[in-house]
Amino acid sequence: MSDFDKQKGARSIFERILEGTTLLSGITMIAMMLLVTISVFFRYTLNQPILGSQELVQMGMVLVVMLAMPYTAYHSLHIRVDIFDKLLGRVGRYVCDIIARALGIGVLAILVNKAWDKALDAHEYEDVSNMLQLPFLVAYAAISIGMACYALVLAYQLYRQLGNWSGYDE
Repeated sequence: MSDFDKQKGARSIFERILEGTTLLSGITMIAMMLLVTISVFFRYTLNQPILGSQELVQMGMVLVVMLAMPYTAYHSLHIRVDIFDKLLGRVGRYVCDIIARALGIGVLAILVNKAWDKALDAHEYEDVSNMLQLPFLVAYAAISIGMACYALVLAYQLYRQLGNWSGYDE
């Protein structure tokens, strides 16, 4: 739970949404692991491949990554490489974090717009996968939702950072 939420005494609605998308991501990952295990067993033991399993895994990976990424960023669970931290010093790190978050918000806003346009196109033209006829709308919508939530996380972090200079110790 973030410091802001501890001060409020309750989890925010946004954090609950992030937990929900992460739960969906985890369930999808477990389903994909089961599918791959069963598919390998069927292919090599029974000589009966599961047709379309590759399409399901590809679509599932989009869901796994895009729906878990905002939660990971919100709780700072991602990998951060601090190669230049000592060189930049306190002010440099502070400014670079602000620039990185602001650029991230801008890039994600563009990508959300493009992915949403692609989702609308996929819906309009009924784009589906080759073998199982899975609608691409699901993948594009997951990309849009995941990136939009990630942009909101970055905006929240930027807002918090602008009011908190004390986190940048020498």
